[in-house]
Amino acid sequence: MAQAPVIGVVYALFAFPAIAGHANALQSETLLGVPLGASLVGSIAAGTATAPTFAVFGALIVVIAVAAELTRRAFRQPVTDGADASPLASAGFARAVGALQFTTAVVALFVPLAAAIYLATTVVWTLVQRVILRRRYPLAAP
Repeated sequence: MAQAPVIGVVYALFAFPAIAGHANALQSETLLGVPLGASLVGSIAAGTATAPTFAVFGALIVVIAVAAELTRRAFRQPVTDGADASPLASAGFARAVGALQFTTAVVALFVPLAAAIYLATTVVWTLVQRVILRRRYPLAAP
């Protein structure tokens, strides 16, 4: 949730054709021929989606999903079932939390390409950061 304002600003920078009464020059920038202000869902709805659009967004979504899965596998909490176990340590709760990791990939379908790039960078950065910190400061064995 702390990143929501950043995503909001990036979204606004690439969603509006004019900023402070001037033409938004950021909307003319592209990545491999895909405008940074285009979203995958918006491009499909407008009928302007091209092969590069699907390739660029597809690559970003794969990066986000792989990073989410690696994060989920590497940092999942142990599941304990029993009469005195907390509901937060149950297998059902663990599955629900694991599925939440992939919401970033779903959001990337709807935001401008610039915001999707930001999301991909963030999830990969977070994964690398957590791996480094976990190696430097391992958790005590239960």
